[in-house]
Amino acid sequence: MYAKVAIPKSAPEALIYSIPVDLEAFAVPGVRVRVPLRRRTATGVLVEISDTTDLAPASVRPLIEVLDPEPLLPPHLFFLADFVSSYYRCPLGDTLATILPAGLLRSDGEVARLTTAGVGADPTALPAKQGAVLAQLQTTTRLGVPALLGRAGVRSRSPLDALVAAGFASLSRRRRDRAPEAEVAAVQLPEVPVEELLERCRRAPRRREILEWLAEQGRPALAAEVCAEVGCSPATLRAMDKAGLLIRFHQAAPRRPRWVLQPTTERLTLTDEQRIVVETVKTAIAEERYAPILLQGITGSGKTEVYLRCLEKVLAGGGGGLVLVPEIGLTPAASGAVEHRFGSQAAVLHSALSDGERWREWKRIRAGEARVVVGPRSALFAPFENLGLIVVDEEHDAAYKQQEAPRYNARDLALVAARHLDIPVLLCSATPSVEASALVERDLAERLQLTRRVAGGELPSVELVDLRGEPPEPGEQGRTLFSRRLRELLAETVERDEQAILLMQRRGWAPIYLCRDCGHRVECPACSVSLVVHQRSGDLRCHYCGHRERAPSKCPACGGDLLDAVGAGTEKVAHHLRSFLPEVSSAILDRDTVRRRSGLQDTLGAFAAGTVQVLIGTQMVAKGHHFPNVTLTGVISADAMLGLPDFRAGERTFQLLTQVAGRAGRGERPGRVVIQTYYPEHPAVRLACNHDVTTFLSEELAFRRSFFYPPVTRLTLVRFEATSERLARDGAEAAARAVTPVPERVRLRGPAPAPMERIRNHWRWQLLLSATNRELLRGMLEKIEAQTVPRGVRRVIDVDPISTL
Repeated sequence: MYAKVAIPKSAPEALIYSIPVDLEAFAVPGVRVRVPLRRRTATGVLVEISDTTDLAPASVRPLIEVLDPEPLLPPHLFFLADFVSSYYRCPLGDTLATILPAGLLRSDGEVARLTTAGVGADPTALPAKQGAVLAQLQTTTRLGVPALLGRAGVRSRSPLDALVAAGFASLSRRRRDRAPEAEVAAVQLPEVPVEELLERCRRAPRRREILEWLAEQGRPALAAEVCAEVGCSPATLRAMDKAGLLIRFHQAAPRRPRWVLQPTTERLTLTDEQRIVVETVKTAIAEERYAPILLQGITGSGKTEVYLRCLEKVLAGGGGGLVLVPEIGLTPAASGAVEHRFGSQAAVLHSALSDGERWREWKRIRAGEARVVVGPRSALFAPFENLGLIVVDEEHDAAYKQQEAPRYNARDLALVAARHLDIPVLLCSATPSVEASALVERDLAERLQLTRRVAGGELPSVELVDLRGEPPEPGEQGRTLFSRRLRELLAETVERDEQAILLMQRRGWAPIYLCRDCGHRVECPACSVSLVVHQRSGDLRCHYCGHRERAPSKCPACGGDLLDAVGAGTEKVAHHLRSFLPEVSSAILDRDTVRRRSGLQDTLGAFAAGTVQVLIGTQMVAKGHHFPNVTLTGVISADAMLGLPDFRAGERTFQLLTQVAGRAGRGERPGRVVIQTYYPEHPAVRLACNHDVTTFLSEELAFRRSFFYPPVTRLTLVRFEATSERLARDGAEAAARAVTPVPERVRLRGPAPAPMERIRNHWRWQLLLSATNRELLRGMLEKIEAQTVPRGVRRVIDVDPISTL
């Protein structure tokens, strides 16, 4: 018998191995196996078994070991893995490594060690590359092979192999595919009088302290807890266990309590509109049929309560439910509502979990102990045995698109999974994506609407302020941050002891550091972007590669000293706010804030408690938050994204303005919104002021049809990245030649430099392929993939890209 095994970072296709007779009973699709791969041993997933192979039997190597007693993946995840691999052009092994918990398919670690002979060897007496590797090894004595070669500036491992052959170094391997620890150590006192135990420790004060602390607690305790409280080491506890002074055992690790922004409201009475949606979904669940439903509800219309009721129906029938949210950390209310409603039956999967925590949650889901899962896009791969409903909350959010291979879109993949399982899928949003709206237009999905706020009241009134008629602020190069109307409403809001949210789509102090003498901009040395001024930290930063440097006092180009921070970010907005409302308490919510430990919790917690009156932030302030005391929302500049060279710029602007406007007036008091813009006639801005989602989607679809853009067509971005611009350009031009002549229903744009031409010292050239159907596009991609990628060039294929920058 033969097995096809998918191995990460190896071959594009699954590799064929023979199955030894003694492993035939254990080798089933879905288990991990150890296999020989070139000169090493690798871990992969067995994906298929067959009786024959076209290869010569003598050339087929056997499996070494089967690692799992049963398949790790349910059948529908195998289907999704195949789909992702094929549609998003990612090797199956890499796709499975994404689906499985971290580490289960991790390759073996290889460590180089300096030998006795290598200690006295002279690096200068060896060939240059061998000498560089040996010199690095002599400074550390042992180091992982990739790190060693990187520090030595050597790309090939042949110099290291030569050192091993000469006896100057040795290599060892360490397996890293073990499942994370699912249990933690704990200790308790034995059934012996404490006095007797203390008597045995008369000359060991630390042991006496441990025994006294455990006796005082009157309960078992985690070993980590004891070490933290008493200040001892785990080795001390192990020694006490051997001496019979305490009993050491292992138990399941307690789940870390998750922070929830505010207490979840009690079970609400459904409105007539909500009841219609719930009954429609319940009918599809009962009939066990595929039912894609777009739930379009205005902000505050109770979409969360609707899908919670639908999940209750699924659980009552013995099934499981999945709730996808854009970013788990930025949507504490949504995830908190699920956990509050379903208690221990709920599991949360997200990237902030440790490997061990993620593995424990995975096992709970696999065993059926957790039947409702909430999480970002990766939660789509939760190992449900009987999934009955998928909910995609805020389906329009770009965070559902993965930016690294496999570059899947979780919203689209949720539809694929639901169709395969014959279950309903609920796409929820106040501002549906153009793609979801197109499904409804083509009768591929049903649209249900929620048009009223459940807490009563109307949508906030929106005022549009044309900044072209506003007097400029001093030092702002003829522009203004706060219009007279916004200043007036902010003062009134603060005086009434209400709260306000201000949206500024850039973080930092200013996006440009400019010399007024020669016009030079201080740019990132590794990226083709200006460095952003950050006043709080007193430096200039690149938001793409993380480069930092002190702000120069003189121009690097001309030596002039007229340097100015041009433009505005969240820090400057907060500064100007304090200039005319000095007594108001304000806080900033952006990526810099949430990067600090508990930064998000502290900021949103303070705003929810009312100790912060004005919250200034980037798009994060529009992420589905519910603050009843917010009565004013101000958009400092509605134009930030309109100038981007991306066909989705208008859609994203409309969605952001509508979403942030919906943060106001969610309590008993009415809300007001001020949108400041230099382009009041732009459709995205004008229609957002009227909360007119229907008209915007209709006009945006017409625009997409005119220019052959998705969802009217299928689009793929093919990008080539290299440290040399010539290599990147040559790769893109070779790809363009491979698909020329282009078929009639296919359009090729490029090759051309990417709008972001250089990032992290890598030049980027790209081409865009669009076609009327998937098959035509797949044929073009197969021609490109057949081309050999030159050494030093990285090829990126992004199917259905969310951004073309």
